[in-house]
Amino acid sequence: MGYAAHLALADADLSAASFRLFHKMCAIQNRKDHGLVIVESQTKFAELVGMSQSSVSRALRQLADHGFIYADGRNWRLRADFVFNGNGAAQGQAIQNIPAGAPDPYTGKGAELTVIDGGNDSDA
Repeated sequence: MGYAAHLALADADLSAASFRLFHKMCAIQNRKDHGLVIVESQTKFAELVGMSQSSVSRALRQLADHGFIYADGRNWRLRADFVFNGNGAAQGQAIQNIPAGAPDPYTGKGAELTVIDGGNDSDA
């Protein structure tokens, strides 16, 4: 995860449960199908990550609303331009598969740099 991704995650208005779930999803993502988090059922998924089903449901929705994950059928996928486990070619292909309407986690608070005028370049 690069600097901009860390900044976007830190600046997102996420609940503690969402933050925890995101990191659990990073740890359990499918290593052969980069970024895919398989969810057999929400009940079993909640047991796997050690959270209540209602907390998982709310956290999934919050993560999706902020653009960190998106639905892939009944499973979830970590956004490949945010966090990815694989080589550059595979990441490029995965980025092309991000749904067009998925929120962009980089557009949130703090994701853009602000230029502050100041100083003087002249020797006068």
